Amino acid sequence: MKINWKYFAGSLFALLGFGGCEKVTDIGGGMEMYGQPTADYKLIGNIKGPDGKPVEGIRAILSPKANDTFHNDTLYSDALGHFEKERLKYDWPDDLKDAKLILEDVDGPEKGSFKTKTLSRSDLKMEQTKKASGWYKGAYTVSADVSLDKDE
Repeated sequence: MKINWKYFAGSLFALLGFGGCEKVTDIGGGMEMYGQPTADYKLIGNIKGPDGKPVEGIRAILSPKANDTFHNDTLYSDALGHFEKERLKYDWPDDLKDAKLILEDVDGPEKGSFKTKTLSRSDLKMEQTKKASGWYKGAYTVSADVSLDKDE
């Protein structure tokens, strides 16, 4: 009797549960796993012009660290100059320690032209809104109220 090892190994792996494994394609994506500290983040902000009026159409890019475009979160200000996102891409509690918020006018001169402004982590307000417990490091709200200068 000849044993076909390929089918034997496949059956054994299926019994052991290896058939349900998925290929990891998101290397460094920060997916939650057993034993990995996590935290939840919310980003909110308001953008005004030098006259104190809300500015619509400003792109707000939250970048956790230099040269890390994979984890950027991008939002746009609405007619009230407000932007908000409940769940950011960051899972590790220290992901935003070197964060930058980049504000760019991307709608052209239609609603006024404004200079690009970059805020460092020290310019952002970070408030813990939910206590840490075990591997869960809590929930945080990151906020910024910004006044942009007109672009001549």
